[in-house]
Amino acid sequence: MSMSFALARKAVQMLPISTFVHMTDEDDFGRPLPNTSPLFNSLTADLVLSSSNSYHFRVHRAILCEASPIFFAALVNLPPLNSSDPPPVQDLAEDGDTVSILLQYIYPMPNPHVTSLATLRLALSAAQRYEITSAIDGLRSSLVTSTFLESDPLGVYAIACELGLTEEAKIASRATLAFDILATSLDTPCLENLTAKDFLRLVRLHQTRSEGAIAAIDCMAPMPHDCCGYTSASPMPEEFSESSHSGSSSHSRSRGHQHHGSGSSPYVRWFATWKAAAIPELKARPRSNVIFDPSFLLSHVKRASRHCAECPPTFMASATQAWLTVLKERVDSLPDTI
Repeated sequence: MSMSFALARKAVQMLPISTFVHMTDEDDFGRPLPNTSPLFNSLTADLVLSSSNSYHFRVHRAILCEASPIFFAALVNLPPLNSSDPPPVQDLAEDGDTVSILLQYIYPMPNPHVTSLATLRLALSAAQRYEITSAIDGLRSSLVTSTFLESDPLGVYAIACELGLTEEAKIASRATLAFDILATSLDTPCLENLTAKDFLRLVRLHQTRSEGAIAAIDCMAPMPHDCCGYTSASPMPEEFSESSHSGSSSHSRSRGHQHHGSGSSPYVRWFATWKAAAIPELKARPRSNVIFDPSFLLSHVKRASRHCAECPPTFMASATQAWLTVLKERVDSLPDTI
């Protein structure tokens, strides 16, 4: 074994764990290598990368050295390859998919399209170990695409926390607000890589925002109408309950615009039923998207109209719509990231 090769082996041993397994120039390189990548099968290659699951990539040392200081440290002292010699084989700890993704970022070709969070996690972790800037930047951007954030925001958050990606963790924490994280199954794979501290930070974000949103609804100035004939401070009469007889509808309308004392506050039935439904929704998913959705609001207006004919026009009034806009803005302005 040459002195230069011994120096390369020593450099390899000093590299981050799981980066390189071993290097040898003693294999029978004359045999065709199985499972060779069609993307990386250059006839001018002077190195073969072998993945942990025995996929092979015929590559160029100079390109790897330019892309990664880790590859540079391992390969810079290798002896030049004679034209009659087959390229040496370098075994890697990463699987074939991960190696292929890294090489697609290193070589001048389109960036890979990663469709699995599990695959992206392995590739991004490897990119950090090899210090491949182009792969790190590209995979960080892929991590927070709408596809992943909408389908598995907790998985994105777990990867971001595990790999120390602060900005991505904040983006993912905002996306988790669309889900009830306390309903997460204990068998969810991403929990294996999420620390208790990081999960607790997420739980506290949900709780704090939920409490703030409910407080915003409670503290908002009274509705600009009082069409249902009694105040929010008064107990709901039995005849106005959902189980009341059909005669209650006319009774509520007959009281539609009675005068309240100075200590009373306006009451609107559709708003009361909407609020009762909004609170548990905010406790589970503390965002404004659902509770201010027109279909959600109108379902309560329709329900209330069975008892109060004034509720639909009250809801459609410009003053009411402006009031709801202000309320939604107050909810939206609450902190939404860890």
